Amino acid sequence: MTDSSEEQAILSELDESGAVVSTWNLKGKTTFRLGRGPGNDFTLPFSWVSRQHSIIQQEGGGIFQIIDLGSANGTYINSKRIFSPTILNSGDIITMGKTTLKFSQFLDQPRAVEVEQEATMDMTIAYLQKHIVTILVCDLRDFTSLSELMGNQVVSKLIQFWTKKVGGIVQDNDGNVDKFIGDAVMATWVGGTIEEGVRHALAAALQINNYTRRMGESIPEVPRQLAVGAAINTGEAMMGNMGVDSHRDSTVIGDVVNVTFRLESLTKQNVMDVIIGEETAKHIQDVNSFFTRKSFILRGKKGEIEAYGCTYAQLRSCLENF
Repeated sequence: MTDSSEEQAILSELDESGAVVSTWNLKGKTTFRLGRGPGNDFTLPFSWVSRQHSIIQQEGGGIFQIIDLGSANGTYINSKRIFSPTILNSGDIITMGKTTLKFSQFLDQPRAVEVEQEATMDMTIAYLQKHIVTILVCDLRDFTSLSELMGNQVVSKLIQFWTKKVGGIVQDNDGNVDKFIGDAVMATWVGGTIEEGVRHALAAALQINNYTRRMGESIPEVPRQLAVGAAINTGEAMMGNMGVDSHRDSTVIGDVVNVTFRLESLTKQNVMDVIIGEETAKHIQDVNSFFTRKSFILRGKKGEIEAYGCTYAQLRSCLENF
């Protein structure tokens, strides 16, 4: 069993004055669901909280990260809306509509997280294995401003159409959708050769953008042509199922995930449609004929990292010669 003297993390619900209303311990498992519905670990029974609003995941080294699950009102950390997995620091304020939560963590020193397993029906079952995985993240461009133009009803219709089609594209390319996060999708390729996974991920990115550009044909209310930014990265990750009974989550944990999201966030400001990580690039023949190599600075990484960017036209040429 875990010694009571070692570090702990807690989540506190605060009232308007900042006083603590209730407190939950983030222990005994590695995935915690937050939402209005009854199947959540922490139930927030308020109309402004979605039924499945967000999840908090515990990674190695005492790290916790929060992920929004496409909630209607969003998840905010210190007044900033999040659109990708975000690491929590002690003292962070989490806002969901009118609900305010505070994350607190007490660490004596950094260490690897010990996973405890007990043969009881109410305990978390964690089964993780190390894999080489190729990850694709696609994000709808300028979605916030688009939402303001279209209104909630049209946005909801758009997301419904988009997620259904994108899920089919990923499956048709032998991948798995790990999660939809609002206006973004994260998909994975594992098993087979790395080259096959990279090729399928590249093809999926191109097809997702092609479909997204044509969405106005299905939804006339869309005021302009849409596009997606995409990032693909390959590396080692822990993969498996975490949860209790019917509420288990398929989980991918590792630096490769965070880097992929951060690379995608760089596509727009660097005027690139697609950015791929250096390890992914190693599995593309004659990569420099289609991609431009560039050094990037990523938050949380020491020094610069090398990655490769291209347009969708260049990606199409790459796939034709793959």
